[in-house]
Amino acid sequence: MDILMSKREILRRLNSITIKPSGLKQRKYGISVKYFSDNEQNPYKRIDYQLTTDLIIDGHEGVLTIDKKDIHYNQHKADNINEILGSSISKAFYPVKTHLNEKGLCTDEILNHEEIKERWKKEKSIILEKYNSGSLDNFFLEADKKFSNKYHLEHSLQFDWFWNLFFHPKFINYGDTRQKETALFLSVVPYQFPLKFSGIQTIHKIPTDFHSFTIDFQSREQKAHPYFISKKHKASNSFMTLKVVFDLDLYHHFPMHICADFEVFSKDQFGNKISIKKIKYTQFQQNTEDFKQMRLSNTSPFITGGLIVSEPNKWGFYKNKYENDW
Repeated sequence: MDILMSKREILRRLNSITIKPSGLKQRKYGISVKYFSDNEQNPYKRIDYQLTTDLIIDGHEGVLTIDKKDIHYNQHKADNINEILGSSISKAFYPVKTHLNEKGLCTDEILNHEEIKERWKKEKSIILEKYNSGSLDNFFLEADKKFSNKYHLEHSLQFDWFWNLFFHPKFINYGDTRQKETALFLSVVPYQFPLKFSGIQTIHKIPTDFHSFTIDFQSREQKAHPYFISKKHKASNSFMTLKVVFDLDLYHHFPMHICADFEVFSKDQFGNKISIKKIKYTQFQQNTEDFKQMRLSNTSPFITGGLIVSEPNKWGFYKNKYENDW
């Protein structure tokens, strides 16, 4: 079926996408982060958890509530003291509320700081009932400082892969080519500010079979961060790259799935890659059956199946035809 719409109009729509909150329900995601060394097929570390997002519009402002639960370390619940402490901090911190605008960007401001402080008091008392040591006293001293300081809590959000990827700017102006030179910031080094990855971001105008559209980011090779370089590797011959695929639903333009592949590698004399480290992040929305009953609006930028035909001129003749693959 031909679409009587110009390429210019479709590009205009693709370059002006915003979140459509009407009818948007709470979303639940399963998230997994896997860490690999060298060419090993099995991760040496793995973290899995469930996460929900709930967006409401309050006085013309978007308020997003994010909750994180059911954390598993290497496919088991927290059992050693470090994992237990990490889970307790997470239970105190979540749910967290922040502002979200129509372009999917947040302010990084925590809107429920007082609630978080109260939850931390409860979690701290639960731990103290079971454990007591001098090292724990030092831990609680530092944790108390961080939970009482709203700025420090907001700053710590930048160390979280979910936060980096979920709020990465995706609704940007892609121009006439549907591609844009941009940067993605990701905290690949633990507890350090996100590193900058420069590359190309592409929006695809053909929908998937799963009621979504995709936006891809592919970084260029850049020198590897010293954190990943061991004595057996040369820093001058070590590189890192990042590839991310964002799936967003066709109807609300809200994130469904996110897959990120971060890789550190060296090269042999023939230019072949030798893997050093890999981190794979996968985030999949659960319960997507509702999309099967939904229909695209005729104002959507994704009603572009078949040939795209330019508007007729005053004599009734078509000027050009554009294949779907332009």
